[in-house]
Amino acid sequence: MDFVQGPKLGATIPHQSSVTSLSFHEDGKHLFAATSGDSKLYMINSHDGKCDTPALKCEQAGLSSVSSTHHDHCVLFTGTGREHRNIQYWSLYDNKILRKFRGHTDDITNLSMSPSDDMFLTASKDRTVRLWNAQQAGGLAKMDLPAETDGVPHTVFDSTGMVFSVMAQMKGGQGNCIHLYDVRNFGGGAFSEMKVLASDVQKAMQTQRVTTNPANQPLTWKTMDFNPSGNRILIEADPGITIVLDGYNGTVQRIFQSKEGKPTSACFTPDDQSVLVADDTGTVDCWNIQSGTVVKTLEGHVGPVGVVKCNPKYSQIASSCSNTCLWIW
Repeated sequence: MDFVQGPKLGATIPHQSSVTSLSFHEDGKHLFAATSGDSKLYMINSHDGKCDTPALKCEQAGLSSVSSTHHDHCVLFTGTGREHRNIQYWSLYDNKILRKFRGHTDDITNLSMSPSDDMFLTASKDRTVRLWNAQQAGGLAKMDLPAETDGVPHTVFDSTGMVFSVMAQMKGGQGNCIHLYDVRNFGGGAFSEMKVLASDVQKAMQTQRVTTNPANQPLTWKTMDFNPSGNRILIEADPGITIVLDGYNGTVQRIFQSKEGKPTSACFTPDDQSVLVADDTGTVDCWNIQSGTVVKTLEGHVGPVGVVKCNPKYSQIASSCSNTCLWIW
């Protein structure tokens, strides 16, 4: 993505509550935006920035996060309260819940849809990772977090859908471990086990002159994602840094720190060249991975930007506060 010539603000979609989750459909034509404050889901046309249908309200379960599926008008979502431990398959065409997936005994920390078929992954505070199929009731597999880990797990598919990763914190604040699994043989265990030590992250922060985190203060990893090529992993961590790891050995390649404000969301661009980092000042910084510098700052939000995503098919960025902004070239 050439940030010299753009992007420019193409459309602004107002909401009555702050957006907590964004998900582009794989064909790039629709963007789904969820607002948990009023439990509404917006289906936005990516070409003209208009909502194809009035916002749908999820009265009973509430709405926390949303993920597009391979069907144009069906999404997976997690609810609020006790429904935050369940996943629901929602047909927006006729506004019906087609299927509910139960099994977790605590809040779900993240949801990842396979890019190649109808399988999806969930991770939960109950310290399990579960594999499901959107077209059938009941889970396909359950994985308990190893005893040598602490905290809650996170899980995500890579861009091929053939590999998925499970991330968890090591005991004693030593760092974090990332295990990679082959979807066709996950029962045989991880084919790669990476350990990212806290001391290595601290050294990288010193080398790259990142000062937001005092020495020896433990970092809490919040999210994980692969770049389109699968050779890098993006980590969002508190208290306010974004980490790019080598996807094969877990070494720290880059650490990004916002100039102002605290980072709230981050994502890779489809060309693998940049990382977008949103923050609570209402801006989105576009970082070049190779140079480690900000090449563009997107301004125009009326409040803290809670989430940022890239369109998988078109040169377009979506970022949301209480409005959703579509940036185009």
